[in-house]
Amino acid sequence: MRAAAAGLTAIVAAVVFATAADAQTAWGGLVATGQRADLGHAIAVEIDSTTEPGYLDVVVVASDRPLTAAQARDRDGLEAMARRGDLAALHVVIDPDARVKSAAPLHRAFTTFVSSALWIRWTPTAYDEKRVAGRFATDGTVREFRQAWSYDVTFEAPVVLDPAAKSVPRK
Repeated sequence: MRAAAAGLTAIVAAVVFATAADAQTAWGGLVATGQRADLGHAIAVEIDSTTEPGYLDVVVVASDRPLTAAQARDRDGLEAMARRGDLAALHVVIDPDARVKSAAPLHRAFTTFVSSALWIRWTPTAYDEKRVAGRFATDGTVREFRQAWSYDVTFEAPVVLDPAAKSVPRK
């Protein structure tokens, strides 16, 4: 009986882990100065909003490797990883009204990193306190700052809550 219970627990744990892992996926890529990177992982984390105190933004990172929530929250750390060639990613900040505040493609090929909501198109399929999903894309190749880039990635990820975040209490 004990062996059967342990086996059932292992099966349930494997299914839960596989479901959670599958939910953090991306399909697509980033092209930076002619160099392509496949983006197959996605993570979404909430952060305190810098423009709307008392509200929470969501950071979505579609990347070529799995990242932790702490890594996803650390944009400077992600840029350092990209400069070393350890990461290719798209870092996007979405406000509480589901508008993109910034989008930063990260790749070793860049001479300068750019973060702007100007060139991104977001087609959301889910955006709530539990999950974010959709498509991030540029309209063709963007040519700015003596660089060229494009991206097109479809993703879905559960939102990792920030226990230190402070939101406005509901009345």
